Amino acid sequence: MSAVFFEEAPEVREMASKIIDKYHPHLKDAKEVIGYYFRDGNSDWAGKAKKCTAFERHVTGYMLFVFINKDAWRLFTPDQRQALVDHELCHFKRKSERVWNEKTKEWEEKYEPAKAPDSWQMREHDVEEFSEIIQRHGLWETGIEKFAAAVREADYQMELEDYEREQLRAVK
Repeated sequence: MSAVFFEEAPEVREMASKIIDKYHPHLKDAKEVIGYYFRDGNSDWAGKAKKCTAFERHVTGYMLFVFINKDAWRLFTPDQRQALVDHELCHFKRKSERVWNEKTKEWEEKYEPAKAPDSWQMREHDVEEFSEIIQRHGLWETGIEKFAAAVREADYQMELEDYEREQLRAVK
């Protein structure tokens, strides 16, 4: 078994801060309770998000962790790095309630305290499916259709693998 090492990842923290400000309002007041670490060692994933255990909270002061595979980070383009960090932040879900703001005369989300362990949950992926199933059965589930709609709405750039797959499909 090869050795695994962890080190703080300040460049990931800096990138995450900007992404949080833009896309994750539920994390804006919780930036200091998220620990960002590079993981150096053999692994089959690029990033992981995790809610801290009681012991991890005690030792680090964090509520949540984002781990980034150091080898993947080195190979990724800046856009891929942003997508990875944004993806990992999407895993963090926070309990809230809608409250009426008398000043603005609008409903707004009031989040439970950032340092309260019970206010945090982990969010699973919206879509988890095999490409063969989509090929054989189409967009059979609502989550998959929502995913497809999001892809259609985005300024989607086709990757080489996608192009090759489309070419093979056209030949069949």
